[in-house]
Amino acid sequence: MKSTGVIRRIDDLGRIVIPKEIRRNLKIRDGENMEIFIDLDAIILKKYSKLDDTITITEKLGRIAYDITTYDVLITDREKVVAGFGDFKELKGKSLSNELINLIDERKTLNCENFSKINLTETFSKEGYFYVIPLISTADSIGLIMFYSQKQIEEKAKIVATIIDVLIKEQVDIT
Repeated sequence: MKSTGVIRRIDDLGRIVIPKEIRRNLKIRDGENMEIFIDLDAIILKKYSKLDDTITITEKLGRIAYDITTYDVLITDREKVVAGFGDFKELKGKSLSNELINLIDERKTLNCENFSKINLTETFSKEGYFYVIPLISTADSIGLIMFYSQKQIEEKAKIVATIIDVLIKEQVDIT
C-alpha cells in the first residue's frame, strides 16, 4: 500500500473527506459508490463497479460475441477494460482513454461507417471500423461494448452486440 501522507479526522457521523487531488487521480466522481473492505487493521476503499460482480459472465459473453462475429471485442466498465478479445486481449485491466469515458458518459451508440481512429487507452489506439454501444443499467451508464474490424461492421454483429448488452445488463441488475 502507498501512503499519501494525508491525515483526516473522522467527524461525529463517522465521515472522512477524501482529498480532491486523490479523487481526481482515481477518477472518483461526486455521488459515485465506494466499496469498503477490511484487512486486519486497515480499511480499504475501492471504486465500486457493477460489472466486477459479473466479470465471469461478462468474459463468457464477450468470448461468444468474438466467436460468432470474428470481430475484435472490447467490454469496459466506467474506468477500465473488463474483457478484450482479438487485438484487445492485452488491454484487460487497462484504464480507458478520455475518449472512451466520454462515449460512456454520452450514452450514445457509435457506428463508424467510415474508417476512423479511436484512442482506447492512453497508449493504445486503433484505426478501422467500430460499433460501440453503451451499457446502461438502472439509469447508470456502467460501461460499453465495442466491436472493431478492418472492414465495415456487418448487421449481424450489431444484433449480437445488442443481445450481449441485454444479457450483461440483466445479469448486473440481478446481482
